[in-house]
Amino acid sequence: MCSRQKCRSVNQFQSLAELGLIAVVAAMGLLTVSVQPASACTVMRMTIHGQLVIARNHDWPFGEAMVITNHRGIEKTSLAPIKPATWVSKYGSVSFCQFGREIPFAGMNEKGLTVDLLRLPQTTFPDPVDVEADPKLTAVNAIQWVQYQLDTAETVAEVVDSLSTVVPIPMLPMVETVHYFVTDATGDVAVVEFLDGKAVVRHGDDYRLDDGKPKTHACVLANSSWQDSQTEQINDGSLLRYGRGVRLVEMAGNLDGETVPVDYANRCLQMVAQGRLTQWNLVYLPEERRIHFRTQNSLKQRWIDLDDLSFGSEQTPQAIDIDQNIDGNVATHMKAVTDADNERIVNHAFDHFIPAGLPSLMIKQLLLDYPNKLRVPQTAP
Repeated sequence: MCSRQKCRSVNQFQSLAELGLIAVVAAMGLLTVSVQPASACTVMRMTIHGQLVIARNHDWPFGEAMVITNHRGIEKTSLAPIKPATWVSKYGSVSFCQFGREIPFAGMNEKGLTVDLLRLPQTTFPDPVDVEADPKLTAVNAIQWVQYQLDTAETVAEVVDSLSTVVPIPMLPMVETVHYFVTDATGDVAVVEFLDGKAVVRHGDDYRLDDGKPKTHACVLANSSWQDSQTEQINDGSLLRYGRGVRLVEMAGNLDGETVPVDYANRCLQMVAQGRLTQWNLVYLPEERRIHFRTQNSLKQRWIDLDDLSFGSEQTPQAIDIDQNIDGNVATHMKAVTDADNERIVNHAFDHFIPAGLPSLMIKQLLLDYPNKLRVPQTAP
């Protein structure tokens, strides 16, 4: 038998669940639940012997994650607290998830689009009141914005255009203070930030050289805003990593013919690493449709070829533990992702990062339930 107070809490939670968790969490103001401060990351886009390479460090308090396939033709409704967007995925992708399926920090789709989010403390996303009042806008969760773009965009230009209709809104603002680095298989690149509630996009002619290639300074991102990163005073870790990244990208264009692109990219990532905080190294090769990765707990070089994967809507999404201690191509080691897989990484993230309590419990349940709400759209008979 439970105590009167405990029974009241259980009944309250059950009543809230019936009303819809996202709406309830938003209405109760629980989205401001405090969490541990997030750590940092660094990403660089470079060309080595004519080959496009994107290298990213994931710096975070823990590294447990799943590498998961996401399929075409799946209908999704976002986990935004207001005006959730609905879409059907156009492209298959591989994403790197720590907070559950469909909530990735990084990934690449089958068209070679890469999307990475990085910590930016001064991020301010659009005011939900303004979004509610604008009939043109719908919203996605600020981390899920990564998956939304992998699902729907082939080019950087398409990502930038989408900001006029779909905007990121956080559920956990203390976690989701982020900006985004986006590239595509043509070599285009953009930095997308939200400052003072407005989208600030670094993309286009102002960030290109005469030959059309992106300027070096637009090809690196750390944890200061792009504008702040242009200072000549390197007085903190983010600016130091940004400046070092710029020099490494510049050097990439002058390497001797013996240098292996992936090896150079990994050396660059070592140069901007943050000791035990650097959990993963990711190297995207968009033209080859391949992602190389290694982790602090498994230093063996592994890769996944998107050409080895099936992304049809009739297929079951596949996954592999990012720390699985294997070598080389991981495609044959991937297995159908299960609810238990999702539960394991969600529980780990919340146990190690989000303070316990009713808000945490409610949001965690959203993430656990979400994959089972994905559907193949019904067609008329």
